[in-house]
Amino acid sequence: MCLHAAYPQSSAIALPAGTVEGHLKNGFHYLILPNSTPASKVEFRLIMRVGSIQETEEEKGCAHFLEHIAFGGTTHFPKRSLVESLEKLGMKYGQDINALTGFDRTIYMFSVPIDKNREAVIANSLLIIRDWMDGLTIEAEKVENEKGIILEELRSFDSGDDFYPLKIGNGLLSRRMPLGNADDIKRITPEILTRYYRKWYVPSLATLVVVGDISPQEIEQKIKVMFASLKCGSSSILPHPCILEYDTGISLSEIRDSLRNQTRIECIIPHTCNVERTLDDVVQKQRRRLLIKAISSRLHALKLQCEVSDQWYLGNKNHFVLSLEGKNRKKLLTRMAKIVTELHCLARNGWEANEWQDLKNDFRSKYEIQTVPITRNSAEWCDDFIDYAISGDCYLTDKIQQRKVWNKISDTTCEDLQQLLNEWLTCKQNTMLVTCLSHPEFGTPLTKREVATAWEKGEKANCQPYNYVRSPQAETEVHSHIPACLAVRPTFDSAYIANTKLYPLTGIREVTLKNGIRLILKPTLQPERNFLLTSFAPFGLSSIPDKDYPLLEGTASYMDMGGIANVDGEKLSDYLYNQGMSLTTVIENHWHGFMGMSSSANALEFFNLIYEKIIDPKLNYKDFEESLNELLKTSGKETMLEKMLKRDSSRLLTARINELMGETLPASYRQPTTEQLQQLRLDSIATFYKALYSRQEGTTYIICGHFNADTLINQFVSVFGRMPISSKQEQWTYPKFRLPNMRITEGFPNTNKTQTLFDYIFFGHYQPGLKNTLTLKLMCNVIQNRLISILREQESLVYSPYVSLKYEGIPWSTFYFDINASTDNENMNKIEATLLKLLRHLQEKEVSEEELLNIKRSFLIAKRETLNAESASAWRTTLTSLLKNGETIADFEDYEQQLADITPDILHKAFNKYLDIEKYILLYISKNNLKK
Repeated sequence: MCLHAAYPQSSAIALPAGTVEGHLKNGFHYLILPNSTPASKVEFRLIMRVGSIQETEEEKGCAHFLEHIAFGGTTHFPKRSLVESLEKLGMKYGQDINALTGFDRTIYMFSVPIDKNREAVIANSLLIIRDWMDGLTIEAEKVENEKGIILEELRSFDSGDDFYPLKIGNGLLSRRMPLGNADDIKRITPEILTRYYRKWYVPSLATLVVVGDISPQEIEQKIKVMFASLKCGSSSILPHPCILEYDTGISLSEIRDSLRNQTRIECIIPHTCNVERTLDDVVQKQRRRLLIKAISSRLHALKLQCEVSDQWYLGNKNHFVLSLEGKNRKKLLTRMAKIVTELHCLARNGWEANEWQDLKNDFRSKYEIQTVPITRNSAEWCDDFIDYAISGDCYLTDKIQQRKVWNKISDTTCEDLQQLLNEWLTCKQNTMLVTCLSHPEFGTPLTKREVATAWEKGEKANCQPYNYVRSPQAETEVHSHIPACLAVRPTFDSAYIANTKLYPLTGIREVTLKNGIRLILKPTLQPERNFLLTSFAPFGLSSIPDKDYPLLEGTASYMDMGGIANVDGEKLSDYLYNQGMSLTTVIENHWHGFMGMSSSANALEFFNLIYEKIIDPKLNYKDFEESLNELLKTSGKETMLEKMLKRDSSRLLTARINELMGETLPASYRQPTTEQLQQLRLDSIATFYKALYSRQEGTTYIICGHFNADTLINQFVSVFGRMPISSKQEQWTYPKFRLPNMRITEGFPNTNKTQTLFDYIFFGHYQPGLKNTLTLKLMCNVIQNRLISILREQESLVYSPYVSLKYEGIPWSTFYFDINASTDNENMNKIEATLLKLLRHLQEKEVSEEELLNIKRSFLIAKRETLNAESASAWRTTLTSLLKNGETIADFEDYEQQLADITPDILHKAFNKYLDIEKYILLYISKNNLKK
């Protein structure tokens, strides 16, 4: 999203059909859109067109500070009751209830379910937003408490871009970072916050967005009643524009990275972006995309390796970027010059007639495909309305307007793109930013003079003739010959079926074959008639003896090199590509199987493909030998992952958790030796694969998607029902695993001298089953609530505490809670004492019925929204996890009752049963030594 308009003379982009937009007399702006995805839910956004660039020197940090204060008490919602009123509906703070502050905006957001007490919920939601406008409670105690939280947030901030200081420029934005700095935060008082609040939180700078399962007319009337009385504020105060400013000429920043073996240079030309307010704006933006495609195509044809992009960066600027990599300094600069030459040649001479026509035809066809309507959820519509409220940027949805844009794109000439490219290259005369991520052998740091010389050399070079070779025209319709082994139509025999079952509440169908194969079907209603498949059967990498592990761990990838024996590899690849099919062999720690997808029309061919992959896979000796030779070349050398682990404490900490909790196999840490690699044999790998996959007993296939269930069952049974029961006794077993039996404390180095990042791991065993899994999840949520209310809100020790739960029902029935956050080094003793105290309290006293009901409601809402009628992927993921962890479809069918049956007493007993407070793991990243 950009902040500068263009082409205001053309037709404005229409808002999405059904949108109600209005302004009250006091300037308050609102946007309302009915949308039933997801059902029975409404999204609210309060968009304030003010952010950190509105702050004076005294007010630095105030915009973001106010965002924190807004959840800590208002006129009608004292203390924490605002958040609590939403949590009672099943919403989660930080997930469904949140806010953000930017340079030019502060946005408050929350969603609410309206399946119960609809009128009261909507009224309460609007009252919250009204209080944010003029009813914040800014008290000295709250301000001081919040400082600790914000300082910890600041300590944890990472822009994610090492070159951010270069790209942000040297204007006001570089001096008004939304978080402020530590001194800014410490300096803030209630008086300063109040002045900022009263000055900027005025109706004329506010937009209320309401999207969801609502009546727009009813909501509009409520808005008029609720917000008409807001005072207008000072009309003389206008926000600063969000403008990026740069030094004239070349600005360069280089970082030497010891892990890299090549140097990456980016030449960035900032230029003014355009807001999509009108149809001409949309056309202009599409022409920019066409230009990037046209430049990339020419450079690719000339074998000039370079990534070309043009994206909005911030404020009023796009960044036109040329990215190139190489080991050799001279060759890199020479390639840069050649790329510049070609850019200037294109700007002067354009593209050849056939080249241009092919580029434009391809671009138009893809744009036309993109106009197909898709279902969008309410949160996505809110994101679009935020852009519209801030800058006028509007998402094009009207089909008539889309056709007009397509026609204008069709009218685009080569000269149009030449003019646009000339404009971008002219901007280079004002500013060019250069980033250099260099490798150790690059030599002395790159200089501005070197870049300028290479660029000038490219500008002055003569254009070389270019001969465009037109590729053969693709057939309008692809006719793929079905390989004979996939075209087989096995006879359906109901005798193959042992039993079937329908679960009416979820619509899941379960079919068990007499050979031990189980099929789980979940029909969904997404527009495309296709399906996703996952299969899994017991035993995987963990069952391989240690001595054989280096020889067999790569089985899945080596077997996928070859496809199936009865079809030529290239023909099979073409067929699968043209039919939209994919199949991947998967061997995990404790399971083996397949993942894939297919159109429902080709289900039988897809099932035949899996059948062939099991009984007669092809062995690709050529690719295997090439891969093995590459491994032998690097044998004994430190891998990139090993180098990254040594430098990255976070990776080391995560790896240690995985090791201690059994998520990573001990054998996987040892790189194969040269001697072991020399013993690798594809035939031995295939023998292991066939032994693993040939046994059908215990294999489960999960299929989710849009299909006719009866037809799919018949096709599946006809293919897989004929597979015989294994005559051999099971030869695999799961290895034994033991969780730690004592307290462990381990540290890793931190470059931040004042901060400690910590993970407290509480672990144990549980009996697999849905009710026990739900109990563990409820415990996790209760702990999360306590961390927020005590560690964050009462003690101000951490910014964003988080608890995750991982569990593995099969084979070891293990679970662990990972409690993690970051804090000032000096707080760690207090953190541990407070954490252990709150956990003991949960063991001593039952959770209230009200809190438990709130969490249960959040579970039901999340389940309803995630597992909706169109979400085939979510259904596949959920059912796979359910069954791999020893849970049953029957229990999942009874999910609501299973959840309802968990009482405060059961949860209380679970805290005592599953939490061993004397035996935990503390892993931390700090300069301090916390070992005891």
